[in-house]
Amino acid sequence: MGIPIPEFKVLLYGPSFHAAGIRARAHFDGESLAISAHNGSFLVPSHLITLRTGGFDGRQWLITWVAQEGTYSAMLQNEAALRAFVLLAPASIGRQLQRIRGGRARNGRLRRFALLLLALLPLLGVGLYTFQADRLKQWAATRIDLERERQLGDMAYAQIQPALKPLDRGVTTAAVENIGNRLTAESYYHYHFHVVVDPGINAYALPGGHIVVNTGLIEATNSAGEFAGVLAHEISHVEQRHTLRKLVTALDWRAVLGVALGNYSSGLWIDMAERLGHVAYSPAQESEADLDGLDILRRAEIAPNGMETFFARMAAKTDATRPVLLSVHPAEEVRLAALRATIVRQPRDDVYPINFDWELARSGL
Repeated sequence: MGIPIPEFKVLLYGPSFHAAGIRARAHFDGESLAISAHNGSFLVPSHLITLRTGGFDGRQWLITWVAQEGTYSAMLQNEAALRAFVLLAPASIGRQLQRIRGGRARNGRLRRFALLLLALLPLLGVGLYTFQADRLKQWAATRIDLERERQLGDMAYAQIQPALKPLDRGVTTAAVENIGNRLTAESYYHYHFHVVVDPGINAYALPGGHIVVNTGLIEATNSAGEFAGVLAHEISHVEQRHTLRKLVTALDWRAVLGVALGNYSSGLWIDMAERLGHVAYSPAQESEADLDGLDILRRAEIAPNGMETFFARMAAKTDATRPVLLSVHPAEEVRLAALRATIVRQPRDDVYPINFDWELARSGL
């Protein structure tokens, strides 16, 4: 019986993979990194590898290399994987390891600066905080790991839940969950789809994977494909961590303080759901969610045209029924042009119908 090869877990990203990445295992074979996934394997010479910090919490590392078909990245998923990588990596990438460690030390100094700055706020006033506010909020967002993000999302949903009127379980909720699960089948997040009785043509995402869908949106969509397009847009806000950045922006110094102190108790984050409602996504984030949403549809083998047809029809509305979800988007003409151009450029992969009669699904409202 042979000696087992030391290996570690990674999350693999690449040109032909789902945007959320695929799970894989890696080990060093001499001066090369060997990676095995369910749909293929890679052997990457160490001189082609570039290391950088990244990942969901800003403390994980990315192993990046360029191949003929595009750029690939393997994210070390946890501290055990990081320790194994550092221990097993060949000497040829030792200099990069030292550089990464130096960067992590600088992040530690920034954390201490955040604590000192926030401690001195009562004495120095808001001026000093304002000077470094954007940098500190960006730092805070990158330091919240996936589990903490899920925890914050659960708290945010618990805060709004008393004001919601959930639709009784039936064919409509089953259709929403079926489409949502198909769109997120390979995601690293665990999603919860909530259908609520509300005439507004809207859906919105909370950090960590909660998606709230109004019955008004379901009534306004003409097909399951249109609904899937809107849902893919909201899912993209979660996958790209727009919802988390929106939360940090909404809570401002309180979020920075909570992250710096490691305080994720409900007391400090008590009104985050209300504050989230007063902060809009940036135009760049909305555009990114549109285009990444098209990619999510393609990965789920759902035709992408539904997103464009629904947004085009809603953008033409001039009365009170104009949906809330369009009010924070970039100019409709620019957004629709980008959607149409991207649909044309997307690979013509096979698509499969959504196995739901949409009229039957809407009959449950």
